[in-house]
Amino acid sequence: MIAQPLSNNNAPTNHLEEDPARAMKISGEFQAKDWPSLRSRLKADEAKAWEEAVEMLKQRLSGRYLEQARALLDRPYSGFSVLAIDCAVVEALEQFRQGEPETPYKESEDYFKNFLTRGRFNAFFSKDDAGLFYHTVRCGILHQAESKEDTLVKKSPASFVVQTSPSGKGLIINARRFHEELEGALEDYATALMADEGTLRTSFIKKMNYVARVQSDAGGVV
Repeated sequence: MIAQPLSNNNAPTNHLEEDPARAMKISGEFQAKDWPSLRSRLKADEAKAWEEAVEMLKQRLSGRYLEQARALLDRPYSGFSVLAIDCAVVEALEQFRQGEPETPYKESEDYFKNFLTRGRFNAFFSKDDAGLFYHTVRCGILHQAESKEDTLVKKSPASFVVQTSPSGKGLIINARRFHEELEGALEDYATALMADEGTLRTSFIKKMNYVARVQSDAGGVV
């Protein structure tokens, strides 16, 4: 018997929406299609909207990355994996601060230096240390699955976040303490967003336009 083609009545009902990107989950149950409405409320400086936006961002970065990294911390040899995840969050947070859809070409090192010498990390990193972190930790782990030069990754003792290696060409990084400070940095950024009424909020909205894959307020595709 020759099989007959399916009629429209037999077509699958759980097909993707016409534009799958609209149903993309950004954070928890918050979808890309929810962003334009929230953005309008943010532009109107609605306090409740900013609370929702901050919670959405925290769920996105914590739920997908920071909480997963924290779950790894007590496993043997997990310091490298934790730092790999943390490096992604560092760069994403700096993109939110700068209002960029992604890190501009050849500016990754500057983004890491800016982040690690601002706020709470400024107590631990000099510009030189931040540069070493970028080259020997971020680039080493993400591109080669290893730290470079004589950089070491540890998870104890709790007395330090980062130290310069004996040669001066690398670092000794406490992955546990670095991760704890990064969790704090996300909270600091969330607090700053709630208090800011200027460039920080504008930059957040610009970055979120790209995350949600929607048009900017000017009508151009971000």
